[in-house]
Amino acid sequence: MANTPQFRARSTWSAPAKRTFRDIVDAHPSLEKAKLSALYGACDLLSDADKMQARIDADGLMVAGSMGQQVAHPLIAEVRQYRRAALDAIKALGLDGRSGASAAGAALVAKRWASRPAVGNVTPLRAGGPAPF
Repeated sequence: MANTPQFRARSTWSAPAKRTFRDIVDAHPSLEKAKLSALYGACDLLSDADKMQARIDADGLMVAGSMGQQVAHPLIAEVRQYRRAALDAIKALGLDGRSGASAAGAALVAKRWASRPAVGNVTPLRAGGPAPF
């Protein structure tokens, strides 16, 4: 354990970003530098999204537009994009996040459905016929 590097969450991050960072680092203590850098970037995005969400919560979902009309808060789209980019960055790390029980369950489902023949219970579609739904 003495050789395991200690990675620290940035003090400027929001609590959920710090928790995400700590969960991933605890589950994968030997992250490569490139993956660690991508994780820091993803947590930066999550923290920024949390700060924008706090602003939306303070201002409300609707704000006054240029002519005084009510419009959706412009940060709503930004929060969605930041969270999506953070999720994509975390997925790009290629870390297996499933627990052993989840992986075992997925294997059982795959085995169950792979062993069932598709004939007998399936009604074939007629060529050129109407859709069955």
